Amino acid sequence: MEEVRYRRRKPAVERKIGEIREDDTRVALIGKAFKVDKMDYTFWLDDGTGVILIESEENVLPQNGQTVRVVGRVIRNEEGIHIYGEVIQDFSEADLEALEEIRELERKVLPRVESVIEFFGGEEL
Repeated sequence: MEEVRYRRRKPAVERKIGEIREDDTRVALIGKAFKVDKMDYTFWLDDGTGVILIESEENVLPQNGQTVRVVGRVIRNEEGIHIYGEVIQDFSEADLEALEEIRELERKVLPRVESVIEFFGGEEL
């Protein structure tokens, strides 16, 4: 029987728009949609740290002012960067303050956990 291989996508990194780094290839962003263009299947996302153009893969578009989470590839070209949105989720009912608290805890705790893992030989606990 022939072995079937699947290409796995890199996991998306949770980011704020203003925090997108040069080495990021896939990101997850949360913000408010605006300037929704139904002809080009694009919209702009604003998360308070910046704005970025989102190109919808599935031709799924949010409403103007809707809070969404976008998971997608970072596209860089001569015009700058934009996101090729692979997944667009309605986050209108999400508790964004709680999410921010979780992110802050991760920023504080994860480096400590990683250093402990490294100390014990780099294997996961």
